[in-house]
Amino acid sequence: MNNAENFMQNKPLSEQTAAHPAQPLQQLLTRPDIWQLASRQRQPRTGISTGYRGLDALLASHGWPRGASTELLVDKAGIGEVSLILPALAEMTRQNRLVILLNPPHIPYAPALAQAGVQLEKLLLLHPRGQRDQLWAAEQALQSGACGALVSWQGRETLADKDLRRLQLAAREGSGLHFHFRPGSSASTPSPAALRLQLHSDGEQLALQLLKQLNGKSGQRLHLARNPDLTRRDQPLH
Repeated sequence: MNNAENFMQNKPLSEQTAAHPAQPLQQLLTRPDIWQLASRQRQPRTGISTGYRGLDALLASHGWPRGASTELLVDKAGIGEVSLILPALAEMTRQNRLVILLNPPHIPYAPALAQAGVQLEKLLLLHPRGQRDQLWAAEQALQSGACGALVSWQGRETLADKDLRRLQLAAREGSGLHFHFRPGSSASTPSPAALRLQLHSDGEQLALQLLKQLNGKSGQRLHLARNPDLTRRDQPLH
């Protein structure tokens, strides 16, 4: 009879202990059915390289975190923010993984994407109507496991904390990359995202501030070169 059955029958603890003698701690720790938080923390944390050595050095996973949401907070679209994630998107398509752009505010400039190494046949653009459909599409894509990276743009409506958590959990389940562009004003509110970066335009460069990262330091600032094609040639979608 197992421990669960003993418990259901309300047997005294002394009887259960007699039936199952205490095991040494070290022996217990070697059992595969016992989950240890420390063991998970010792596992190597590897991400997908951002393509920028300086940024990789600041990130705990040495790249974009897998199976997690990354929030990119931008005050104004079209400052070259997409160039920040292009190396990772290109890598996903090279691995024959699907990349989905959900509700982008601009029509991506295809020649610049191809020049950056993105295989366009692995790129899918989705424009669901309304926040409810957008959330459903994002959740389904992330959970599927077939999506290497999902890039989503928050619309005019603010997502509730529970919805952000749904996206984070869906990304974890599918083990893919999730890049979520949100307004810069979102920096003042908490988020369950594993990584949060604030982006600003600074001349010919993109200025980054690391607001939050799981298992890593935050507060660092960095300047990166932008892709001029993606800054000047994207056309408004609406």
